[in-house]
Parts: sequence; structure tokens; C-alpha cells
Amino acid sequence: MLNENKRAKLLLYAGIAAFTLWAVVPYYWVIRTSILTNIAAISPDTGFIPDISLLTLDSYLAIWDRFAFQTYFGNSIIVSIAATIISLFFAIPGAYAFARLDFPGRQALFYTAVFTIMFPWIVLTIPVYEVFFFLDLVNTLTGIIIALSIFVLPQNIWLLQGFFRQGIPENIEEAALIDGHNELTAFLRIVLPLSLPAVAAAALFAFLTAWNNFLWVFVLTTDEANRTATVAIYYILGSDVLREWNVLMASLVLLVAPPVIFYGLSRRYVGAGLGGSPGGG
Repeated sequence: MLNENKRAKLLLYAGIAAFTLWAVVPYYWVIRTSILTNIAAISPDTGFIPDISLLTLDSYLAIWDRFAFQTYFGNSIIVSIAATIISLFFAIPGAYAFARLDFPGRQALFYTAVFTIMFPWIVLTIPVYEVFFFLDLVNTLTGIIIALSIFVLPQNIWLLQGFFRQGIPENIEEAALIDGHNELTAFLRIVLPLSLPAVAAAALFAFLTAWNNFLWVFVLTTDEANRTATVAIYYILGSDVLREWNVLMASLVLLVAPPVIFYGLSRRYVGAGLGGSPGGG
């Protein structure tokens, strides 16, 4: 008989395996369906592991050609990267000011910014649309970029402020000031390079939030040329492709691929950034 220690480990590994299988199977099913023929995708006779003769990449070609997905995909990349860069441009100095500087209303401003993370943005859709319409930013990529930048800015401030407060000791800046740096050069040459893990983590979350955003793009666009991939899939669902599950799953794979790639490129920094550890590792 197994002793208690081995039995506990066996149960633990069995639980982990079951949880992993439960989590991975839906992703496998999406990829599997995306590379099947349309008939095989809906046929109950298609096995869990389909025959190789049923596999094809036609669904990816169809979503790319029939629905101008390259336009939506390109728009998603443009607005997500631009929103990430703009939000970081304002979040980094803002978070540093909240973490290090003492000025009137600092706590009130910080908690106001944090509160917006929990605020249901859907209640602001009408006033936001009216403001953007007045500024002639409706149905433009510029308007989408500005909206998404504002949307991701509070979470970046919250994340970076915690890192500046806990991950960067104040004596590092004091030593830089003694060496002849002023506060600006000490921040740019000492603090900011040490903060790259946190900046990478903030960039990842900002990119994911902007990439996956549906509400603001849906509200601010009516022209197909300015839609992003998330909104395009909504309209694709309402078309005749609803009966073509392989094409729909192919669009989902294309939608998920860039965030996965971006996470893979920044993974080495994200753990340190979330853990409050300075340095790029």
C-alpha cells in the first residue's frame, strides 16, 4: 500500500492533470475545428482526433479573403500598440509622482484613478460618444486610440505606482542625487531602467486590454474600415458564417495569436515586474 505521503502526491498530480486537461481541451477544440473542413467540423462522426484527410487550411484563407480580416487585424495591431505606448507615456511619470512626490490632493487623485478601474464603463458610453462626436473623432482610428489609451491608463498607473513604491528603494535616488544627478536625470538614468520589468508587465496588460476591448470600438465605429478584429467577429457571427464553424474558429485563433506571442516575448520581465523586483533579469 502507498504511504500517506505518496498517496497525497498521487492525488495532487491527478488533480493537476485533470485541471490541466479541463483547461486545455477547449483550446484544442478551437484549433481542431479551425483546421477541419466545414462538413467535418459539424459532423458527429468526426473523432476527437480527426483523420488527417479531413484537415485543411481553407478556413483561414476564407476568413482572410471573404471578410477582409487583414484590415480588422491590422487595425487591432495599430490601435493596441498605439494605446499601449500612449498610456505608458502618461502612466510612468504619473505613477512615479504618486509614489514619490508629496503634493496637495495626491491621495484623492490616486484613489480617483484607481476607482475608475472598478467603474462600469458601459454607463459612460453615451456621454463618451457625444464628446467624441463633438471632437469629430467618431469612426476614426485616432478616436479609438484615444479612447483605449484612457481606458488602460488607470490600471497602468495603479500597477506602476506599486512598483515604484515597493520595488525601488528611495536610497537609490538619494545616491544618484549625491552623485550630481537632478531628479529628472536620476529618474531617466537610474529608476526607469530598473523599472523595465514593471513597465513590461504594464505594457502586456495594456496591450491585452486594448486588443480585447469590444465596447469602445463598437460604440465609436460604424465604418468597416475602422473596425478591429473583436468587433469584426461580432458582425461575422451575424452573417452566414454562423453555419461555418471552422471559419469562425479560425477567426478566433487569429484573434488570440498576437496576445500569446506578445506574452511570450515579454514573459521574462512580467514575473519580476509583478513581484516587485527591479532589473531586467
